[in-house]
This record gives sequence, structure tokens and C-alpha cells, in this order.
Amino acid sequence: MTLVALDHAAIGPFHGGFVGVDVFFVISGYLITSLLLREADRSGTVSLSSFYARRARRILPAALLVTLVTIVLSVLFLDGARALAVGEQAIWVTFFAANIKFASDQTDYFAQGEPVSPLQHYWSLAVEEQFYLLWPLILIAALALLSRRVGGPRKAAALVLGAVVVASFAWSLHLTATNPLAAYFSTPARAYELALGALAAAGTPYLSRLRVIAMPFLLALGSWVGVGLIAWSALVFTEATPFPGSAAAVPTIGTALLLLGGLERVAAWGPQKALSVLPMRVVGDWSYSFYLWHWPLIIVADYQFGDISGLRGGAVLLVALALSAATYIWVETPFRTKKVWSVGKTRALLLYPATVLIVLPSVAVANHVVRAGSDDGGAAISLTNYGQDPSDPPARFDDDPFVALVEASVLAAENEMPMPGDLQPNPLDLQESTASLGDCEYIDIETEDLELCPRGDVESDQVMVLMGDSHARQWVPALDAIAEDQGYVFYALVRNGCPSVDQTPVTTSGGASVGCEEFQDWAFDSIDELQPDLTVLATDANERGFVVDGETIDDNDSLVALMESGMEATIDRVMPSSGQTVVIGDPPIHRTSPIDCLTRDDPTLLGCLSAPESRSERMTRATKRAAEATGAEFIITRPWFCVEDKCPTVVGRMVTHRDVEHITVEYSTYLAPKLAEKMELDFTG
Repeated sequence: MTLVALDHAAIGPFHGGFVGVDVFFVISGYLITSLLLREADRSGTVSLSSFYARRARRILPAALLVTLVTIVLSVLFLDGARALAVGEQAIWVTFFAANIKFASDQTDYFAQGEPVSPLQHYWSLAVEEQFYLLWPLILIAALALLSRRVGGPRKAAALVLGAVVVASFAWSLHLTATNPLAAYFSTPARAYELALGALAAAGTPYLSRLRVIAMPFLLALGSWVGVGLIAWSALVFTEATPFPGSAAAVPTIGTALLLLGGLERVAAWGPQKALSVLPMRVVGDWSYSFYLWHWPLIIVADYQFGDISGLRGGAVLLVALALSAATYIWVETPFRTKKVWSVGKTRALLLYPATVLIVLPSVAVANHVVRAGSDDGGAAISLTNYGQDPSDPPARFDDDPFVALVEASVLAAENEMPMPGDLQPNPLDLQESTASLGDCEYIDIETEDLELCPRGDVESDQVMVLMGDSHARQWVPALDAIAEDQGYVFYALVRNGCPSVDQTPVTTSGGASVGCEEFQDWAFDSIDELQPDLTVLATDANERGFVVDGETIDDNDSLVALMESGMEATIDRVMPSSGQTVVIGDPPIHRTSPIDCLTRDDPTLLGCLSAPESRSERMTRATKRAAEATGAEFIITRPWFCVEDKCPTVVGRMVTHRDVEHITVEYSTYLAPKLAEKMELDFTG
């Protein structure tokens, strides 16, 4: 786990240090299966109660301690929204389902600039325990059905494990190619790593009995090859490496070679001697607690001080190491060795329900503390209440009431008006303010399985279609209201990370967006089939880059040109099938996080006044030029969010953005009449 920690703390050249988790999976599979097979050799079967009692003593005490401390640290040092999220995640952690939670939330493990959970590293513990929930059961079945037929427990286990390795690796390749985010957290996609370690454990006795003259030399050579594969992965892999997929096989096979080389007959020049010195053994003993402690400390320190790397990162890891030593000595060891826990199985098995009974009320208390007083505040901002001095003449506002309220909100911030109470949505719930797409999330890329989900007036003959990415999705609440009001059946052809411009974007992980081209083609075909009366295009105006002929283009000037040409191509593609084509300009992206500024202690309107991100404004102007060149209508949204270079996070009593890029459901709904007006529709509300 040292590689993982060094990678997370940005220390050294180990940009692929995340492969430490894969190394851990293989070692875990080897050690646990070795114990199970020794028991099977003695008795012909495996005791489930004994196995799960050992797992409880080994895993639960330290995991519970770090989870509880992380909840407390989150309440004390993180913003309120993140503290609430940590409480929810702690429940998933407790039920060993953290990987399912983070995958379902579409968490990008390598995303830059997005809030990261201090409990996110528990996903690997969840994968491990889910595997061990099933593996002993499968082993017992294999022993009962195959042991006598194939010549013993180890051969039966090896037969089953070989099938698991092949099936899981094939699934990992498929899922990494089609849905890499899900693959990263997927137990079926990771199972082959644990199973490969288990397979090495099953085959070790047979390898040790081989009478080959050069065997010590071969074992030592294989061990060094294994070390090289692990080191190469840690040094060469980056966040842009498609993972797990075939890449994960490199450190996984390397670890298996190292384990198989650890037999007594290995040559003296093998790496085993260096890896067994006292400091290395101590690191191994503390590794579990170190893994648990290092990540929440990094996240909290980064939130408080920013840029945890170099000396700061080293200091955080030293604190984590000290806590790991204390946890190993006073928590892990007593639960493994004290008679009250090690003799008998009942007490150990009760550790799990006890853990649940401790975590759930702890989360409830933490949530209560965070939410207490969250709705306190003053009156809403209005055209007559913007923190003005009574002796000053009233301000002159724009004739457009939507623009005027933004102007008043900027003045309220500059006049240091108190934060309004009862903000909509509650800042603690900002991350939940995402438009629902029902059954049409369109995450997978198997386009033949995609369906259309009608919204609005589903019986209408008038059709409205929205195409784009998450920056199009943010307009769904407004378009829902317009569809209901104007009698449109509305289809949202929206896929996160897949813009409406006819280009292949780079994801937050650095690689090309998987399945975007296929989805765009499906969306174009759907528009041809639907023949919509109104086609609406919207897109992210802060693209990280586009992939052209396999090359990533990310310099600003090239991106602007690609954005303009890509939008022109899209408009030209959909316009013949559409009665009216409208491009919604992307609202300016904020430089100040609304969650950070609104959920800290004593938030202020001035502290939440943000400057617009300049690159996104350039990209938006490019889409405007594309619309003008092709004859599509373009809606300028900037005045609904900013006055010159000042963008308030709170307008009236509404929070405009759920994060720096996406507007809230509430503000989108509020803008429905204005959006309809720009589309030349008579919105009645």
C-alpha cells in the first residue's frame, strides 16, 4: 500500500501508484486461500464460521475506528455538504458496498477539481470482502463435487480458480472498454486479481515439489521479473491509462510471480531477502491501518491547506504512519490475539452487527450537528432589498426582471448583505440538485439497447428534442416546464461527458470518452426518426480537449476552432430533420465552488461572488459563431448569471449552481419562462 499512499500524496515519480491496490488483491488472495487450503488438506472441507470470524477480527476493528474518526473530521473540518455525504458513504462502507456507491454515483477516481470522499478508498475493501463472501462457498462446493474426481482439494480449487480468472479477466477487458468508470470499482472485473493470488496458493506445493536443477535460479529470476513489472507499472501508468482492463494484468502477474518465487529453494540473489528485513516486515504489518488512515488525512489536509504534495504530503503520510502504528498495536493486535476474541467464534462474529449499531447512530448524530442552523439567514434579495444604505438613491436595474435580479444580487454581495435564509435548494443538498432522466441515463454504449423516454405532453404530436452532455442535462427542468406548458412531447438525448458538438471529448481521466461517437450517431439517427418541431443543442463550453485521429488536442486556440467546427457539423446534421434548431449558450463557469462557499461556517454573499472562467466564455462564443454561420438560433444566457465579471452564487433566494459548472434544478426551472421567450414561445406558466 506504500505505492498507493505515495501516489495519493504526490510524492515521487509513482504516477501509477494506484496499482498498489492490485498488488494487495493478489497478495490477499494468496494468503487467505493458503489458509483455506491448509484447512481443506487437513479436514477435507472449510469452516465458514471460523473463516468469517477470522475476517471480522482482522478487518472490522481498524475499519470501524477510521470510519468513526473520518466522520468526526468531516464534521469539524470539511464543508457541511461534504460532511453529510461522508455520513451517507459511511453507511455504504459499513455494509461493504462502497464500490457500488461510488460506481453508481459515477465518481471519477482521478477527477481533478471535484470533491473527493475521504472514505473513497474503502471501495477496495468492499471488493475484497464481496469476493470473500462468495469464495469460501464456492470452494466448499468445489471440494464436495470435484475433489475426489480430480485428485485432491488443491486441484479442485485450481480448476475453479482458473475458470474465475479467465471469466473475470474477459469481463474486465469488456467493461473497461465500454464503461471504464464502472470497471474500476467492479468486483467481477477485479475478481481475477484475487483469484490469481488464490491460484498461486493452490499451485505452490506442486511447484515446490518439482525436481528441476535450475529451479532456484528460475524462481529468483521470476521474482525479479515480478518486481520489475510492479515497478514499471507504478512508474509508467498514469491516470489516463485505461484501467483495470489489460493494464491491471501487468502488476497482477508481477505479484503472482513474486509470490511463487518465495519458495525455500529460491536463489540467494532473489528479492525475497531484501523484502523480509525488519523495516519491510513492519511496513507489511502496518500496511492495512496505513491504507485506512492515509486517504482521509490527505483529503482533510488538502481541504484545509490545499495542494498536499511534496513536503506537505510527506508530513501527512508521517502522521498516517504514526496512527497506523498505534492502531496496529492497540487495536488490530489485541483483537487478533486476546483470548476474549480469539477463543471461540461467537464474539468475533458479533463484531459485525456491533459495527452497524455503532456507525448508524454516529452518522445520525453527525448529520444532526451539520444540519442544525443550516436554514438560518436573512431576507431574500430583491429589487428593493439588496443591502443598500437607506440614504442612497435606489439603484437603476435592467428592464428585464430576470437580468435585474442578477444585478441586485451582485449589489447585495458588494453591500455585504446577510446571506438569505431558506436558500433553494438547501446548500447541504446541492449535489442532489441534478435533473432526473428516469430510465434514460444512457450510461452504456450498447446503442442497440437504448430506448427513448417521452416526457412532457406524451400524447402531443409536437416533438421537442434536447441533445448534449451534462451541460444540456441542466436545462431539462426548464424544458420540462416548457414542454408541459406548450404541449410538446420531449425527449432528452443526453449522455454525461458526450457534448452535442460533433467531436470526441477527453474525459476527466485523460482518455477519449468511451462510446461518445456511438451515442452521437444514435442521437442523430433518433432525431432523423422523430423529425422534431424543435431541436435544442447545449454543450460543455470548458472541454478538457478533443481527440482527433488518436491525438489529444488541448491548447485553447485549437479547442476553440474544433468547438466551432464541431457545432457547425452538428447543426448541419440535425437542421434538415428539425423545424426549429436552437443552441443554448453555456452559462459562465464559476471559479468559486458553491458548495465550498455556502456550506462553510458563516458563509457570505461576497465570498460566493465568483469571476467567470475565461476559457469557457471563449468556447461559448465559438458555439455562437457556429450557430450564426449555419442559421440556427442562439440563446445568450450570460445575463441571467453574471454582471460583467461578477457572477453571484445566490440570486434572490436561489442558488444558481450545484457545482462550478452545472446549474441547479431550481434555477433551471425558474428560467423556463425566459428560455421560452428566447425560443419565441408564449409561456403561460
